[in-house]
Amino acid sequence: MQRESVAVVTGSSSGNGFETSLLLAKNGFYTYATMRNLDKSTRMKEVTKKDSLQLEVLQLDVTDDKSVTDAIDMISNRHGRIDVLVNNAGYDHNGAVEELSMEKVKTQFETNFFGAVRLMKAVIPIMRKQRSGIIVNLSSIGGLVGVPLNSAYVGSKFALEGFSESMKYELEGFGIKVILIEPGAIKTNFVENSKQAQKAMNPDSPYAEFSKKGI
Repeated sequence: MQRESVAVVTGSSSGNGFETSLLLAKNGFYTYATMRNLDKSTRMKEVTKKDSLQLEVLQLDVTDDKSVTDAIDMISNRHGRIDVLVNNAGYDHNGAVEELSMEKVKTQFETNFFGAVRLMKAVIPIMRKQRSGIIVNLSSIGGLVGVPLNSAYVGSKFALEGFSESMKYELEGFGIKVILIEPGAIKTNFVENSKQAQKAMNPDSPYAEFSKKGI
C-alpha cells in the first residue's frame, strides 16, 4: 500500500505560502498549512472545506524552538514521514542600517534565516531516515542583489542562499533535494506586511530622500 505524501508549508496565512499550500493539497499532498497566528486561518479553512482538500491548518511559530519541534513531531508521529518542506515564512523590515536597532536586525534574521534553519533541522532526520525528501527555501531576488534601505532583509536572504547551497551537497547523498527559489516582485500582500524603520520616516533623517523615493 502506497503511503500518502506529506507536505509542510510555513507562513501560509497569505501570499505565496497560502497559494503554495493549496497547490500542494490540490496535487495530492496531505498538506499542513502552518502559520504563527491562527486568527488569520479563516480563508484557508473556507477554501479547504469548499474544495474538500486534504489540508490542515497548524499553529507554528518559526522563531520558537518548541513550537517547531511540537509541530514537526506531531506530523511525523501521525504520518511516519514528511516529503516536502517549504520554508516560506518571512517579512521585510525596511530602513538604513544606521537607523535600525540591533534588535530589529536580529528579529529580521530570526524569522527569515534562523526560522528556516529550525525547520530544516527538525525535518532532516526524518527525511534522511526515509532516504527521500524535498526542502524548498523561499529566498528572493534580494538574495542576489543588494538594495538600499533593505540591508537587513537582503542580508537574511543572502545568508539563506549560502546556507541552502552548502546544505545541498551535505544532503544529496541521502536522497534529499534542496531547492532555492528567488522570486522577484509578486502581487501579494508582502509589501503591506513590511515594516518601516521609524527614524527613516523623519524628514530630518539623512536617508529621508531615499525613503521618499521608495528606493
